Amino acid sequence: MKSRVIASWIINAISFFVVSKILSGVEFKSFMSILLAGIVLGIVNATLKPFFVIISLPISIVTLGIFLLIINGIVLETVAAVVPGFSISSFWTAVWGSILLSISNMIITYILFPEKRIS
Repeated sequence: MKSRVIASWIINAISFFVVSKILSGVEFKSFMSILLAGIVLGIVNATLKPFFVIISLPISIVTLGIFLLIINGIVLETVAAVVPGFSISSFWTAVWGSILLSISNMIITYILFPEKRIS
């Protein structure tokens, strides 16, 4: 359990670094901000995101799940608001950042943990 949390934190931090290099509107002032953002994202995903998903369930059903991209953008904006040294220029940058963050997390997990690959 402990190693899984640490691995998730490191993967989130690497993904944040990658996203900050791809999107000009996602900026970190220091390496510590990246690490802290990885921790806060894990906490927010475990606590607030399920609440947002349940509250938005009707609109998510109507939009066939596309609204979940908006929820992910809100979560990323929340992380940026809490972590000092982490800024996002606009809401749509946060939505695109959340998409890239998900893709980056998937690729990094696929590379680092080949035993979890679906055959």
